[in-house]
Order: sequence, then structure tokens, then C-alpha cells
Amino acid sequence: MQKRNYLDKDYIESLKKVFRHLEDKRDELMQLGRTINKNSKTIIYSLIRDDWEEAEKYIQENRRLVKQLFEEVTQKYPQYYNNAFIPLQEYVEAEVVYHYLKEGKIPTHKELGIPEEAFVTGLMDAAGELLRKAVEEMIKDNIDFALKVRGILEEIYLAMLSLNFKNFEYRKKVDYVGGVLNRLIDYIFQKQTRRGENFNLKEEKK
Repeated sequence: MQKRNYLDKDYIESLKKVFRHLEDKRDELMQLGRTINKNSKTIIYSLIRDDWEEAEKYIQENRRLVKQLFEEVTQKYPQYYNNAFIPLQEYVEAEVVYHYLKEGKIPTHKELGIPEEAFVTGLMDAAGELLRKAVEEMIKDNIDFALKVRGILEEIYLAMLSLNFKNFEYRKKVDYVGGVLNRLIDYIFQKQTRRGENFNLKEEKK
């Protein structure tokens, strides 16, 4: 019986080149995502320390990298969108903290150029970083700032709760925001109580 070649060798070689390219591109996009994650954490850390010069530097770089990543995974390599989700989420988290501390506002997903899914998860993750900043300010006796953060956390929590997510992971994040809010309320109460105790002690000494 005559042997047949069902798969042409040149065709297989062409497939090999395609998959090598896709693998290289995946590695490139993952490295881009790791840089975005690192930059986002640096931005938040700088903001908590009030190092605005450092934060501004990485904000600009991050925006450029996110634009590049998002265009790549939506226009050229949609199969790698899931690999980009966490970096986009981290980017949103940093931007939310940045905009709130700088302008007292929360950007929308359209303003950030990010899909709704990455936006809401990044927004909810930002609650923990706002708590950290509020605690830092309370250490400096700036309780007014903590009270403002309590207000924005309440707004985020109620807004996300109203979306009534069916996705279990999203519901867990809503619970996370509620837990962060409760912790801040407790910290504020403790701070206000200590203020009252300190005041009473001063009165007794007089």
C-alpha cells in the first residue's frame, strides 16, 4: 500500500513558527504584566509615604505600559487576556488610591480605559490600601482623614453590594471591603476613645 503524507512538512514547520512566536509573545506579555504589578505596588507604597515625586514617575510609566498591554491582548492576542487581568486589576488599585488622595475622587473604568471586571476588582482591592493610609494618618493624629476614608469605603461597599454579584470571587471581595470598613471603624473608635482618656487624665492632673 502506498504511504500517504497527511500532514505536509512545510505546513508543520509553519505551525512551529507560529507557536514559537505565540510562546515568545506570551512571555513578553507576562513580563510586561509583572512590571505593571511592581510599578503599581511602588506607586501605592510611595503614596502612603507621601512621596509624590516617586508616585508620579511610576504613574506615567504604568499608564503607558497598561495601554500597550491592553491593546496587545484585545487587538492582537485575545487568547492571553486572562494573563493580563491581574496586572490591569493592580493598575486600577493604584490609580484609585492616587486619584482619591490627589483629587478626592474615584475614576471610572472608562476614564482608566479598563474593562468593568478589572475595574470593580481593583476598586475593591484599593479599600485595603486606603485603610493603610488612614492608619498612617491616625498615627499622626489626623483623625479627620480617617473619617473621610471611612466615608469613601462606605460608599464603595454599598455600591458594590448593590451590584449583587453572582460570581463567588466578586462576592468575596465585597465581603473583604466590608471587613476593611469595619476595621477602620474600630480603629477610629479606639483612637477617639484614647483621645478622651488622654483628655481626662490631663484634667485630673490639673
